[in-house]
Amino acid sequence: MSLLSGMAVFGQDFAPQARHAEMLERIERSPLPGRIELESTEGNREILGKIHALVPYGFDEVAGVLGSAASWCETAFLHPNVKACTHDEGVDRASTLHLYVGRRFFEAPDEAAALQLLFEATRVDEGYLEVSVGGARGPHGTRNFRMQLEAFPIDADETFVRFRYSVEIGALTRFALRVYFATGGRHRIGFSLDEDGEPVRGLRGMIERNVMRFHLGLKAYLETRHEPQARRLQARLERWFDLSERHPEQLRELDRDRYLDQKRREWRQQQRL
Repeated sequence: MSLLSGMAVFGQDFAPQARHAEMLERIERSPLPGRIELESTEGNREILGKIHALVPYGFDEVAGVLGSAASWCETAFLHPNVKACTHDEGVDRASTLHLYVGRRFFEAPDEAAALQLLFEATRVDEGYLEVSVGGARGPHGTRNFRMQLEAFPIDADETFVRFRYSVEIGALTRFALRVYFATGGRHRIGFSLDEDGEPVRGLRGMIERNVMRFHLGLKAYLETRHEPQARRLQARLERWFDLSERHPEQLRELDRDRYLDQKRREWRQQQRL
């Protein structure tokens, strides 16, 4: 049960350079390691997780990675619940991602839920990147699956990144998830604190774990992209696992050997697609 617009709307919520001082201050105050700040909200329909982060790479390097559908597939694949990701190149910076989402155990792509998502690099210029990935259907009966990212340079060697992950949940799916989080998933927690100073649980905990996993995928991808081709997959998997182990209470579901073995098997399945 782990995994679960529009450019104008997104842009209205975030005026890049004009607000970066406020965002940098929030990142510096964050208790989370890795120069990131995380928040989530739960509405009547939409569950939203959001990360603000500073990454120690120049903007051109970051935009070159994050503006590519192929790179998004590579980063998404590191998530334990993503069994495979393929893409079809489109035109005008639009492509189709085929994401296969399942349980944390090994599954072949034909056993997982297949999501068809539109990838769009809606704005790419010398100082600003905006990317959206979304589809009408999400995992586990959810709707309007959205991942959105913005990036702009802080200086020559550092880039600000904001990543949003949201999904809409209907009444029946919300009820089923709440039953799960009240029973078998009652130990699952998120990263932020509620009004009583306790870690958030339930749907907010779920979205926070997922937005963090995708962020760590991006971080692992950037840190290992210069590894030799023969070593790159292994290095990327090892780095993602090591990063996730900084948050064992929220993210640990598999031990290291099982995660690495499972993802290597799933990679072979992905190659066959």
